[in-house]
Amino acid sequence: MIGSCRKVTLRSLWFLGRQFNKLPETLGAEPMPKRLSLSASRAFRFRQQILSLAACVICAVVLWLPNDALASIGQVTLSIGFSELQSASGAKRPVTKGDAIEEGDTVITSANGHVHLRFVDGGLVSVRPLSIFVIQEFKYSPQNPSAALIRFSLATGEIRSVSGAAAKAAPERFRLNTPIVAIGVRGTDFFTRSNAEQTLATVNYGAIVMTPFDTNCRPDALVGCDGQRARVLSADMTGLALVYRTGTFDPGYQSLPNPLPGQRDKNDSSANPAQDPSKQNAERALAARQVATGPEDLVSPSKLVWGRWASTPLPGDQMSVAFRDAMLGNKVTVGDGYFFLFRTPETVNLLPSLKTKADFNLTASAAFHRLSSGEIAAASVDSGRFSVDFAQRSYETQLKVSASGIPNQLIEFRGLIDPSTGIFLGSGNNADSNLAGALSLDGKQAGYAFRAPVGSGSLQGATLWGR
Repeated sequence: MIGSCRKVTLRSLWFLGRQFNKLPETLGAEPMPKRLSLSASRAFRFRQQILSLAACVICAVVLWLPNDALASIGQVTLSIGFSELQSASGAKRPVTKGDAIEEGDTVITSANGHVHLRFVDGGLVSVRPLSIFVIQEFKYSPQNPSAALIRFSLATGEIRSVSGAAAKAAPERFRLNTPIVAIGVRGTDFFTRSNAEQTLATVNYGAIVMTPFDTNCRPDALVGCDGQRARVLSADMTGLALVYRTGTFDPGYQSLPNPLPGQRDKNDSSANPAQDPSKQNAERALAARQVATGPEDLVSPSKLVWGRWASTPLPGDQMSVAFRDAMLGNKVTVGDGYFFLFRTPETVNLLPSLKTKADFNLTASAAFHRLSSGEIAAASVDSGRFSVDFAQRSYETQLKVSASGIPNQLIEFRGLIDPSTGIFLGSGNNADSNLAGALSLDGKQAGYAFRAPVGSGSLQGATLWGR
């Protein structure tokens, strides 16, 4: 039909107009009764001619529409500040509200640019300042949503994405690539911040799966990104972000600041000095007639506890408690998908003021051996040391770990501590080793989860330390 419509000429359209102008006379408009004797066969042929020409006119109009009217997969619903829309051919133009968006387009926002996109399946993407967001592929049919294919890319910056009908019907066919990880969704509203060294994601609704790129999980594929390195973050994992940094083996879980930076909690103690917990802690300390030998003696003792994201503990784990039990009255700091380290909230953070070196004692541990087959066997942390240089904001640690069927392993890590949060990460004596941990904010306790490859499997576990 489309091919035949390309033969439509202006003469054909002129002829059609003349026939419509003659139609009242032809069909016998009063006062011309002699025309009412038109034969049935002639009338049928005439109607066919009119219908054929009308169809061609419709096709011609469609063919004369701009290309973007046919290829559009959505539109810009909001544009604040200056941003650019770059087509697949490389042509750029300023973004304005109402612009059509197409497969292959790139949204580039400036320092004051903010763009909202609405796709034909109802999906939403908010592209925040200083971001580069690419619509690599977008294929969707309302008649067959399960065959949809969506592939986005965030080269740098921040976006918020709300799943539409395509991702809800075929979540396994949705992919957001950053420079270092793939993110899949499960009917989701999520936020992502990324650059060449780090990707951070949080979830408002549903769940996401984050997997680092490797030989199994490739940017150009949809499969292979659900293996052992994949980590899931769901909305019910309150207060957590999923983070992957270049040089670490797996994505890790970290707590989100609450209130967020730049915001003040309505119950901020500075608004009501009489309810300031730091003063209450100091008063309790004095009432108990404690001897204050340092600033850490003026606040209540902190507590670290390991929670697990599993109903029953894995072999070798006699230390963790159920996630919901660990969460009561505490805030999560870091995690690896199974172990999550919770900390008693403190109003006073003493870590920036501490300048000493300290050695910690191993107080509790749990470990297991994950075989290449996926089987998990108990392991044991036989001994270890952990030391912190508060002035240099650094740490060093060493563990001796044993498990059936493998030689005893010596695992070592070192790295820097963020004094504002007490969180520390580290790489070990093997490129695929990684560690994530936190100090109590009084500097008296520490805990970390670790992973180290052994043969074709790995040793994983968690520790608690005190002084």
